[in-house]
Amino acid sequence: MVVFSLFMKVNFLKPIKKLCFIFVCFSLINLKISISKTLAWDCETHAYIAKKAGLKNPEYACLPDIIREENYPFFVKFHYHSLSPKDKVSLEYIEKIKGQESSGILYWKIVDLYEKIKNLTKSNLYDKVKCEYYLYSLAHFIGDLSNPLHNFPYNEISAGDGKVYVEEGKFNKLYHEKFDTLFTFYLKLYPELEKEIDNQIQDIKISSLEELKKKIAEIANFAQEIALDCFRDKRLPTKEEVIKQIVFSISLLKAIYQTLECK
Repeated sequence: MVVFSLFMKVNFLKPIKKLCFIFVCFSLINLKISISKTLAWDCETHAYIAKKAGLKNPEYACLPDIIREENYPFFVKFHYHSLSPKDKVSLEYIEKIKGQESSGILYWKIVDLYEKIKNLTKSNLYDKVKCEYYLYSLAHFIGDLSNPLHNFPYNEISAGDGKVYVEEGKFNKLYHEKFDTLFTFYLKLYPELEKEIDNQIQDIKISSLEELKKKIAEIANFAQEIALDCFRDKRLPTKEEVIKQIVFSISLLKAIYQTLECK
């Protein structure tokens, strides 16, 4: 409405000037939208993963991005891990990064939330609320886990091996927002993907911390491979690569959710 009002006020401008004015206005709108986007898969993607996994309030999976803005330096480390291109995630690696907050602790945080939920008595209202909070935080971070650039060096942040990967970091910073919204774009462009995703969801079982860690490592390593390929070719992930990663997150979240009592 503000843009429209300004447009009406410059009705007297010549056609060329008027077109330039419109271009500037819409550029500012696009800039504002770009700045306001969250990092990680966008909210629609996080909600989609949670919905496919069977969670009752899938939109709540977006909350960790909102909470993060209240204290960015503290909360941002939960959403990613700056995985060195030379490393692979293993059970031992997940434990090792617990104290490496500067490079992100995504893998360990998923394990931490899983343990917290398992240890709740859920016998009182406070525990039930905590269970819900942990669950939807877990849903969000399991979504982050499948995003290739959340398992890759970012900007000049030190990777898990303590080194800075300048070119990889530049690529991540430049392409990050495009990666985040890619699934939403593909799903709108190809509505038939809905059925394809349903057919690919895996029936896996998570009954121990070791099984959870193995699955985290598997998803993270696949994500890293996609990030490396995209970095080498300076490209975005293909539709097939994105769907594969989204299905990984849905399958893992669904398996965990089926073992929990806070439903």
